[in-house]
Amino acid sequence: MPYANRINLSRTRTLFGAMLLLLVFLSACAGTESEVRETASTPQKPLIWPSPPEPARISWFKAISKPEDIGANKGFFRKVAEFLLGPRADQMVKPYGITVDSTGRVIVADTALKRLHVYDVIKNKYSFIEEAGDEFLESPISVAVDAEDNIYATDSLKNKVLVFNSKGKYLHGFPAGKRPTGIAVNKADKTVFVTDTARHEIAVYDFKGRLRKTIGRWGNKAGEFNYPVDIFINKHGELYVADTMNYRIQIFGVDGQFVSMFGRHGDGTGDFGRPKGVSVDNEGNIYVADALFDTVQIFDRSGNFLLNFGRLGREYGSFWLPSGVFIDSADKIYVSDSYNRRIQVFEYHGQS
Repeated sequence: MPYANRINLSRTRTLFGAMLLLLVFLSACAGTESEVRETASTPQKPLIWPSPPEPARISWFKAISKPEDIGANKGFFRKVAEFLLGPRADQMVKPYGITVDSTGRVIVADTALKRLHVYDVIKNKYSFIEEAGDEFLESPISVAVDAEDNIYATDSLKNKVLVFNSKGKYLHGFPAGKRPTGIAVNKADKTVFVTDTARHEIAVYDFKGRLRKTIGRWGNKAGEFNYPVDIFINKHGELYVADTMNYRIQIFGVDGQFVSMFGRHGDGTGDFGRPKGVSVDNEGNIYVADALFDTVQIFDRSGNFLLNFGRLGREYGSFWLPSGVFIDSADKIYVSDSYNRRIQVFEYHGQS
C-alpha cells in the first residue's frame, strides 16, 4: 500500500474513532440529563400549608437549580464544546435576588457564581449574564426589571447598579453608594430604589442614574434603619424595607414618607431572627424570608402574623438560608434557597 494511502487510512480511522467516541458521549449525556430530571421530580404527595384539615393557602409548585429543571437541554454544539473544552458550570451556587419579567422569565442573581441566571420557563431556554461591558460581575446581589424588561442589578463590590436590555446586552451602569444590595423599580415614575446597607439608607435614582433623593438614616426610630437589605415596591408604588438589624419591616408611601412598621427580635411566632427578602402578594399580604429561622413568614398589612411555611432542611418545601423573595402578578412565590443552591416556587391560593 502506498505511504500516502496509509496516512489517509490512518486519519480516517482516527476521525471515525473520534466520532464514535463523541456519539457514545452524547448518549451518556442524554442518559444523565434524563436521570437529573427524574431526581428533580415533584414530591409524591402535595406540600401544602397550613396542614389539613385547614384550607390550603400555600402549595409547593417546583424547584429550579439548573437549566434542565425548566427543560432547557443542551444543544448539539454545546455538548461538542463541553466534550472538547470541559463542562461549563450552570448549576446555581448561591442564589439571592430574584425577579420575573413581563414574559415570565425568572432572573436570579447568583453572588457566588457571579452571574445573572435567566430562565425562560415558557420557551424552555436558559441564558446568563456575566459581563458588563469590558468587566465581569463581581458580587451581584439583587435584580429588578422596568416596564421594557431592562434588567437592573446591584453589584456590592463594584458599588454600582448595572443595567442590561432584555436580551442581556450591557447598556450602562451608575455609582450607587457604599454597599448597594436590594433594588426595586417603580415603573410608573421611572425610578430605581437601591438599598445602601452600609449607609443605612434607601437611595432613589432616575433611569439614567441621577440621584433624586434618599430615604432614612441610621437609627432605630420610625423611618430610620440599621443595616437594611431587601426592598420591594407594590403595585401602588409603596415601598417595603427589610430593616434587618432593627428586626422589622418598614413601609413607606409613594412620596417616601414613613407609613408604618412591624416586627421585633425574638424566636417566637411572628418574631424575626434575620429578616432578608420581602415581597407582597395581590391581597397585600407581606412575605418575609428569615435566614436564621429558615422559613418564610406571612403577615397582613398591620403586621399581624398569618402563616409561615418551610423549615430547616434539604427536602422540597424546606430551606437552608433563604434570602430573596419575589411574588409575581399571578401570586407565584419565588424564594432563594441559598445554601440548597436552588429557587423554590410556591403558589398562594387566597383566603377563600
